Amino acid sequence: MKNWLTTRLRFALHRHGWPAPVGLLMALLVWPLAHWGADRARADASALSATLQEQRLQQVRQPGPPATPGQDLADLPSRLPAAEGALEALQTIHAAAARHGVKLSAGEYRLVREGGSPLIQRYQITLPASGAYPDVRAWMATVMNTLPTIAMDELSLTRQDVGSPAIETRVRWTLYLRAS
Repeated sequence: MKNWLTTRLRFALHRHGWPAPVGLLMALLVWPLAHWGADRARADASALSATLQEQRLQQVRQPGPPATPGQDLADLPSRLPAAEGALEALQTIHAAAARHGVKLSAGEYRLVREGGSPLIQRYQITLPASGAYPDVRAWMATVMNTLPTIAMDELSLTRQDVGSPAIETRVRWTLYLRAS
């Protein structure tokens, strides 16, 4: 049996030359290092996943007792920003446009009192904007995510020609505010 094994090894060495045993030796030396590194990476990923899960659990709000529709409507004005917050909202809109490279033209700003409720005001903001489509879309998403009491009422997009990367946009927002 021993002769057979040594004969086979000599035949393989003769057939493949000296790179075969060197490659085999290197593979045997690297294998434990690769598995040790993979185990370490798996442990790190597991720890990060656990940390992320803990952060998500901390951010989740515990729901309160279910509110009746009438109570929700009565609480609405107290959850809205004050009318003086309109200037901050405009600054947020313009700062987000500058951050995303969207150019804003002169817009229309109108304060409208809500007919059904003396406690709620609507601030209508119409802004013509221009920029690349991904930038305009990122700008609108930033505004919608930053200002929870804003609604997009109208959106129109136009492009001068097919090859142009820039688009002309007209956006009409409505910002809901608490009357002072």
